[in-house]
Amino acid sequence: MRNMINEDGIKLDSKDKKILEQLQENCRQTIAEIAKKTKLPRDVVVYRIKKLEENKVIRQHHTSLDHQKLGYPLYVYVLFSLYNIKPELENKFVNYLKNHNQIIYVAKNSGKYDFTIGVCAKDYKEFDDIIREIRQKFADIIKDIESLPTVEEYKFDWMVDLI
Repeated sequence: MRNMINEDGIKLDSKDKKILEQLQENCRQTIAEIAKKTKLPRDVVVYRIKKLEENKVIRQHHTSLDHQKLGYPLYVYVLFSLYNIKPELENKFVNYLKNHNQIIYVAKNSGKYDFTIGVCAKDYKEFDDIIREIRQKFADIIKDIESLPTVEEYKFDWMVDLI
């Protein structure tokens, strides 16, 4: 693997990639386990993880939960097209979405749809109630909504192969 320098000037090499692969496979494994699997000295692993965190290459360590096993079998991506709104109203919309317990994903897009959210619900009635509440609260700024219920996920890539 070649050294890669991104637009922020952060240089990543094959050692970084090996460490990132291990962290994405299981971020709870010990430094000793990562060192053994990557064949890197323990001190090198600690130093590089710290540098990757400081440089914001590693944004967070988290667990991926199975929403179905937690009682939320319905996961729906919802796309919103908005009218040309002022920044303060957009911030109000985004903050509402971010603070809603059953909305677990919020992204601003470029293109036909301005925002994508991920909604977990127990059933279609509960999902409909959530979307209806958003429509009512932000009726003056929502132009269009598209719902994409997730039937099955086939790939959730960790991006390590891009390094």
